[in-house]
Amino acid sequence: MAEQNLPHIVINGFVQSQDFQSPLSVRRQTPPQRDREEHGRQLLVKVAALQVHEQNLNAQRAELELPQQSGLTIAVDIVPKNSIDYKTFEWKKDGVELLSVVEGSAADTVTLFVPDGKLTALASRIQDYQSKNYRDTDKPANANLVNAIHDIRRAAFAQLWTDTSPMPADEPTWCQVWLRKSKLSSSAVKDRFADLAGRLGIEVDPGFVTFPGRVVVAAKGNRPMFENALQLLDLVAEVRAVRPTAAFFLADLSPEEQAGWIKDLADRTTHEREDDGPFVTLLDTGVNNGHPLLRPALHTDDCHAVEPTWGVSDHHGHGTGMAGLALYGDLTEPLASGEPVTIPHGLESVKILPPEGENPVHLYGAVTAVATNRVEIQAPGRRRTFAMMTTSSGDIFGAPSEWSATIDQLSFGRTAPEIGSEDDDEPEVRKQRLFVLSAGNVPWQEWSQYPHVNAVRTVENPAQSWNAITVGAMTDLTHVDASTYPNYVAIAAAGALSPSSRTSTAWSGAWPYKPDVVAEGGNGCLEHGLHVSVGPESVRLLTTSPDPVDEPLTESGDTSAAAAEVARLCAHISAVYPAYWPETIRALVVHGARYTPAMRGLLPVNVRKQDKINLLRTFGYGLVSAENSRSSTRRRATMVIEREFYPYRLDGSNVKLGQMQLHDLPWPRDELLALDGEVAMRVTLSYFVEPNPARRGWQSKFRYQSYALRFAVRGATESEEMFLKRINKLERDEDDTDTHGDPDSENWTMGAQLRAKGSVHSDVWVGTAAQLATKSQIAVIPVGGWWKDWKEAGQFRTTARYALVVSLEVSESVTTAVDLYAPIAVKTTIAVPAQATTIDIAS
Repeated sequence: MAEQNLPHIVINGFVQSQDFQSPLSVRRQTPPQRDREEHGRQLLVKVAALQVHEQNLNAQRAELELPQQSGLTIAVDIVPKNSIDYKTFEWKKDGVELLSVVEGSAADTVTLFVPDGKLTALASRIQDYQSKNYRDTDKPANANLVNAIHDIRRAAFAQLWTDTSPMPADEPTWCQVWLRKSKLSSSAVKDRFADLAGRLGIEVDPGFVTFPGRVVVAAKGNRPMFENALQLLDLVAEVRAVRPTAAFFLADLSPEEQAGWIKDLADRTTHEREDDGPFVTLLDTGVNNGHPLLRPALHTDDCHAVEPTWGVSDHHGHGTGMAGLALYGDLTEPLASGEPVTIPHGLESVKILPPEGENPVHLYGAVTAVATNRVEIQAPGRRRTFAMMTTSSGDIFGAPSEWSATIDQLSFGRTAPEIGSEDDDEPEVRKQRLFVLSAGNVPWQEWSQYPHVNAVRTVENPAQSWNAITVGAMTDLTHVDASTYPNYVAIAAAGALSPSSRTSTAWSGAWPYKPDVVAEGGNGCLEHGLHVSVGPESVRLLTTSPDPVDEPLTESGDTSAAAAEVARLCAHISAVYPAYWPETIRALVVHGARYTPAMRGLLPVNVRKQDKINLLRTFGYGLVSAENSRSSTRRRATMVIEREFYPYRLDGSNVKLGQMQLHDLPWPRDELLALDGEVAMRVTLSYFVEPNPARRGWQSKFRYQSYALRFAVRGATESEEMFLKRINKLERDEDDTDTHGDPDSENWTMGAQLRAKGSVHSDVWVGTAAQLATKSQIAVIPVGGWWKDWKEAGQFRTTARYALVVSLEVSESVTTAVDLYAPIAVKTTIAVPAQATTIDIAS
């Protein structure tokens, strides 16, 4: 008998705030010990050479009628890498600013802006190193800093080129130029750079995007032009490449379906579209909303374009296909079933690609911000899931970009400067947004190298976004008609990775796991074991065609189709729980995902840490499940907590960690103690960070994330006192030297270290019911972020909010009747009748 679907349990209260101090500390490599006199002398010679260079620069500026006494950019090599906190170079009294950090094989290169005449700030620290000691010791003053400095020189273009792609050559090319924000407004910084760069022959695009301390513009020039700009202008902090968008892929084969099928399905469909209800907003090639399956959900007033001159119709076909999937999912099942279909959400469309060619490859973040603004002005009260399947080519290996950071900024609730106030004041109320992105596709010509090619083809920009749900593709579509295609064999097995899906296995361990989840993306075939076929139709998804008259249905697939399906799931969750935050909907999508047997089968018998990392960087948290994400059952009770607090506080003149949030959840203790068998507890923590994408070392005040949170769960054998001592240094005595490890660490699937990536953290604890009975306390803990370390930004006064989702689930091996849901619901004052309201789970 099928389990009855019940609403998730919202937990209000059952929490207390406690002062908190992390028991962890940062460990760095020690700089080499040097001969203070000789090392200092060598460095001072190099500083003197820079002072001569500074005088020459001012002479060149005078000849070109550029502003005088601007300053210069220098490069400092640090050995060993990451041996000091790079905010050490931020000497505010002297106006010295850290611009970027480029990691090399043996050294980190720190690039600094030094105002005119302020090289003395560096020289004086070196001189003190030579002649003074630190307090009452024989250690040289400034020893950690100066010992770590291997070289000092004028910065070349290579030091400010922070991209992984090749630097521009002699041919003019578009680049992203990241400018120092200074005290001017963003638009004033952009205008000043455009004026000065124009004198050097550099063309500057009118668009711009603002991040903390940076204004990003697109500029066209060759390498000599940019090198002159770096030396002569005082605004440039770093330079990155712009990348072309990857071509959309649609299979050539199209199923020949009868128009009558379309009419039959349309007649069986009930649209519950409400103007303030959930919507999937497609940022794509436009949508032809005249299709009979789309017309009731996508009104003409809800079709937009970034540039009105483009028109709103679908010039490519991709957007209309995505609309069908975002509305119905794979049409194969609803067309064939004959059952009534209820659709609880509507559609919106914003055309972000022009009919001829692509967007000028300048600032895709600005395009995304404008697209977001179009629909929010038209209908400000809607609950939206923004779905975007466009990616740019080229490997970014997880590092934030202007595009991905803009999506994070919009998700967090900031407004891009082009659509905000001219003085850059932040809005009083943040409007959080949910984005669903495709991970990007492996070119079909390479599918013959599956699955090895998927490990090296990395998730594409902007899908490295921390706050968005990035979607990869798996497949259960493996059937090929042997009589029609005798030489075809499906590439991927059932439940395995789709041959189109990219992964993040080649990324640095510092970046989030991407994709976050996977969904059906179709399959491909090998003919005679050699030649790739994208198809046949049986291994692809069926969707709406842009030509509803001559060809009403067409095929689709890959990570675009998977992303459309996940966006649909988000809208369905929002329809059931209209008050839930975007962070909560993301948490439920991740929380409901599960690994298929084929995915778990990739793990060896003796699982190592790297095996788990590869699993996460290939499938994220697994295959999405509408049933798990939308509903609880009596054997799988899900609690949902939404909370807002201050992650940091001002203590005197220092910004410190704020209070931890200790959740003492209503627990079915008696029911668990009476149960003999295995149970699982799944915990998911979701929050949106404010981005800081300038490449300045990703540490302390230059971290990407504004704040970060972690969760810790009381061990089965821990008392409350022991648990609090383990996670909170303030609970320990001064002479406490215990290690305070998690006694349940072996029960967690991933563990505290592996799950601490990005801004969504999910893990599963498995043990006996008796053990779980004592594990009702979960702490949400603040850790470092740039809000804390960048005191001058004043963001430590800003609240953070999070969604915490906790499920208790009885193993299938337990065959006795169990009800974990009712005792929790009773404690939270939810009435649970014998025949509780059932939630319908649409496929």
